[in-house]
Amino acid sequence: MVRPTRASALPAAAVGAVLLVLAARAGVSSVGGSLPAGSSVCTDRTRSSAQVTWTVTAASTFGGAETQVFRAVAPPRPGALFYRTCLTNTTRSAVSFSTVSTSPRAGAGGQSNIGPTTAVLGPEGTAGGERIQSQGHLTASSSVPVTWWIRVFNGDGPILRQIKPLTVIATSVDQVVGPGAYASLDGCVINHSSATATMSMQLAAS
Repeated sequence: MVRPTRASALPAAAVGAVLLVLAARAGVSSVGGSLPAGSSVCTDRTRSSAQVTWTVTAASTFGGAETQVFRAVAPPRPGALFYRTCLTNTTRSAVSFSTVSTSPRAGAGGQSNIGPTTAVLGPEGTAGGERIQSQGHLTASSSVPVTWWIRVFNGDGPILRQIKPLTVIATSVDQVVGPGAYASLDGCVINHSSATATMSMQLAAS
């Protein structure tokens, strides 16, 4: 099962200022963005095969002393349970954020990248989706036209800025991207409009 560590995972009903960090050892990638005041972003779903305890901790510095800010036990019930975590900016100014998503090892009881990243983005708000290997199918939609794009990475992680497989301004995207001369890719969005955008984005392996 995918277990949270060092800070953040919540059941779907607990929407708050949290950051998703999952601890499976394979397929780790980091994405993020910027949230204007009042904006929010929610990760894709995380699955556990049994009842687990979710704990959120917070630290004022990276790697610093942590304080527990949330703890909950998933309700006991048969079958798989699915969770989502959300980050909401309740301040008066924009905040930047980053998330870490993972793909579990073979045989693990959990799974990530099994649902869309969703967000409510004010003007100039940005968000990144989960990273996948080689090629993928981007499906996305927004209540107003926004800029969708794909970032690609080499095997060591740095962004390959000279390769731009997709950049489009639209309310929806349904497109397969790759494979290409890169190791992995992820989906991103920025809201350049003056209106708030309610969006959903999923980049799935194809």
